[in-house]
Amino acid sequence: MRTYLPLSHKQLESFLEAKTLDADILYAPTALFQEENHDCDEEEMEYLLSALAGEKALDLCLTQSAPGIVLALDITPEQIGEAYADHITVTSAILWQQVQCALLAYRGEEELAWFAQEEIQQHLNEWK
Repeated sequence: MRTYLPLSHKQLESFLEAKTLDADILYAPTALFQEENHDCDEEEMEYLLSALAGEKALDLCLTQSAPGIVLALDITPEQIGEAYADHITVTSAILWQQVQCALLAYRGEEELAWFAQEEIQQHLNEWK
């Protein structure tokens, strides 16, 4: 399942170093979210969820100029804990290899900037 994790720059640094991360919640296409957005296709639902995660990520920034960081993750069914309106809890740590890409949210912009998983390390210092 594709999910979205908003996190701080410091959390991302730690995740890159340890290659594992304990996450509280992940924005996900839960049954309730799909029901409430039944007129959206899969791509539109992913956009809505990534935008929600981007808004939350902006709250985690240390400066007004820093982008909000969201990781798009593919998690296994075994990792899914409880499901809520637009997010889930997870039952185990997230592994770095589950990261598909990074999405950056900038204040005042609707679109999120996309970076492939292999680009995250090289751009990390630009995202402070």
